[in-house]
Amino acid sequence: MKKKNVILDVDTGIDDAVAIALATYSSRLKVKLITTICGNLSVNEVTKNTLNFLQAINKKNIPVAVGADKPLEREKDNSIQAHGKKGLGKFKFPKCELKPVKKNAVEKMYEVIQKSKEKIIIIALGPLTNIAKLLIEHPDAKDNIEYILISGGLLHDNKRNPYLGFNVMQDPESARYVLKSGEKIIICPSNHGHTAFLTPEEVEQTKLINKTGEMLEYIFRSYKDRHVKVGIATHDPCAVIYVSHPEIFSKENMYVHIRFIEKLKTGVIDFDKNKEPNCKVAVGINVKKFKKIYFNTLSKMP
Repeated sequence: MKKKNVILDVDTGIDDAVAIALATYSSRLKVKLITTICGNLSVNEVTKNTLNFLQAINKKNIPVAVGADKPLEREKDNSIQAHGKKGLGKFKFPKCELKPVKKNAVEKMYEVIQKSKEKIIIIALGPLTNIAKLLIEHPDAKDNIEYILISGGLLHDNKRNPYLGFNVMQDPESARYVLKSGEKIIICPSNHGHTAFLTPEEVEQTKLINKTGEMLEYIFRSYKDRHVKVGIATHDPCAVIYVSHPEIFSKENMYVHIRFIEKLKTGVIDFDKNKEPNCKVAVGINVKKFKKIYFNTLSKMP
């Protein structure tokens, strides 16, 4: 099977790290570039985490480009700390030998997209600022993007007490721009990370597989998600595995838009089956197959 060319746009916290590992060791994906975006932490801290993690999993040749240090039209919200103060818990990495490329994320994405002989898939695992800027500054990039996969939103959400998905609430203006861009969009909602969570037994199994598993188990100790009381949510890993193994997901076409909530001064993703569809949405996941892919891929790591 020919590998799919992908760009990962990340705000490397714990589930982003797992997603990076799964993408870079996937037999079906070729990661051409990783771009960083402020989200869980400042963009400099996110970049540091990304480089440290790539070195730890022995994927040193993947270029990393530094992205936006603030949302498109607002200041960064630093109030949420779901991944520990440093984003990867208290894990201590050795001195990092890796450095980001000189070009910023938008210019490097554009270069990779323009040079690629096959269309590129962008997997957006953080706020959508870099993606919005790419489409604003280089509208011709659309021609060589196969689709943009967005990790975020919650199906069947309570409209009165909505789930403030981090990736959208941090920069709803960018999310709105991307959804209205005319690019092909696929949404992998957070439901799947809550459904296909790793149980405590599976976290222990992760630890026993290899050194990477030991590291993941350690950083998992700092991860919090209010929807998964016992276990580890897998939002971003689900997004990556949607791209590598779309056959394990069920999908529906829907109208997806950003609904702004004035009292909260931010926005959320809304899904509507009653309007003309503009996105494909992953609505179900085969959890057993997801876990099999997770452990099979983890076994390839150092």
